[in-house]
Amino acid sequence: MFEDEALVFIDKPPHVVVQRSHDLVEPVLVEVLAETRTPLYLMQRLDRGTSGVMFFSKRADINAKLTRQFETKRIRKRYVALCEGELAETQTIDAALARIGPISFGVRENGKRAITDVAPIAVSANGSLVAVGLRTGRTHQIRVHLAAIGHPLVGDWLYGQRNAARPMLHSASLTMVHPLTNQPITVCAPLPYDFIEEAQRRGVTVPEDGLTPDECS
Repeated sequence: MFEDEALVFIDKPPHVVVQRSHDLVEPVLVEVLAETRTPLYLMQRLDRGTSGVMFFSKRADINAKLTRQFETKRIRKRYVALCEGELAETQTIDAALARIGPISFGVRENGKRAITDVAPIAVSANGSLVAVGLRTGRTHQIRVHLAAIGHPLVGDWLYGQRNAARPMLHSASLTMVHPLTNQPITVCAPLPYDFIEEAQRRGVTVPEDGLTPDECS
């Protein structure tokens, strides 16, 4: 998607996992990239089934700068989600999250604060296409928050229903400051076909444009 001497940006397909897990035959993004790029440093992750933009570092000497950008929230990610029901109003979900099972999280008063901004893009009686912004970066934050307000991701077997091939969540854009040039950079990934097809099946009209910021590289 985009690569220079310091960074590699990838449009992760939904069927590819980031790192090796229990399945010994599924495609692994880190292993595929490492065949042609060494060294390679994983700087972020996406949940299994989530598609879209993610990046890797190619230089150890810039990793501290990148980590600092995460800590100071200078790296901003915008997601697009397809969720159940009619979510027609822009809202901010401010609800603390805590682990409630071996792999699951839930809204709990004694958890870590988590804040998610949600804005509708296209809505039908059978689903809603929404833009999602994160002010915090908790594990499963989007999935748990949408489920908590009664609009779980379509296909989210953990927090909703297994009614699609995967949880319909897409990392649409990532904005950061380049660690070498100090210039802002935004990289985007278009919605994959399976996402658009599921939205259309539910009567949700996906805009032909408007989902991708003008400043995308």
